[in-house]
Amino acid sequence: MILKVLKRKIETRNSFSLILEKPAAFNFYPGQYLDVKLANDTRTFTISSSPTENFIMITAKKGRSRFKKMMEKLKIGDLITTSHPAGTFTLDESTPAVFIAGGIGITPFRSIIKSAVDKKLPTSITLIYSNSDNNFIFKDELVTWQKQTPNLKMMYHNSGQNCRLNRTQLEPIVHMYGDATSYLAGTPKMVDGFEKMLLDLGIDKTNIRYDKFDGY
Repeated sequence: MILKVLKRKIETRNSFSLILEKPAAFNFYPGQYLDVKLANDTRTFTISSSPTENFIMITAKKGRSRFKKMMEKLKIGDLITTSHPAGTFTLDESTPAVFIAGGIGITPFRSIIKSAVDKKLPTSITLIYSNSDNNFIFKDELVTWQKQTPNLKMMYHNSGQNCRLNRTQLEPIVHMYGDATSYLAGTPKMVDGFEKMLLDLGIDKTNIRYDKFDGY
């Protein structure tokens, strides 16, 4: 697909979003991703917008790589080549959900939560958002949506000021719902660490889903 850049938005001091034109026939599930091609290089980015919104958004951390530099230089009206949406990191609406996000791993959850809020889904969702500082991407939006949605709970953890989230802190949250599905998104190291914690807490492996963000 060829998508047009409508806007470049600064999210935090080290992250930004590209707002892209949404073709009429563009359909996807919250939590899916796109492969983005710039020059002869291709990288994968989760769609951070919701299907309920009239634009496509991808969000990234700033970086020193050639690809990131090209992304940051894109201007309004520029065209980029992408794949069609893909991926199975999507919400099972039949069970309560516990989302655990690390840093830029918030992107699929922004899409899923925005969709759930707009569709008024009855699914209970708890977001645990860990970041290395207080620059939580999308926090203003997330706070607003939480106020609008009684079944949406959120926790923010600054691992730079405090210790990393541990098993003791996680246990009461994941056991809040006996049949919850846990969703993990972040670096491979972060995802693997939390998966081990969940397994140690007795969570069945079939109730754990993850999205590993390589090379961001």
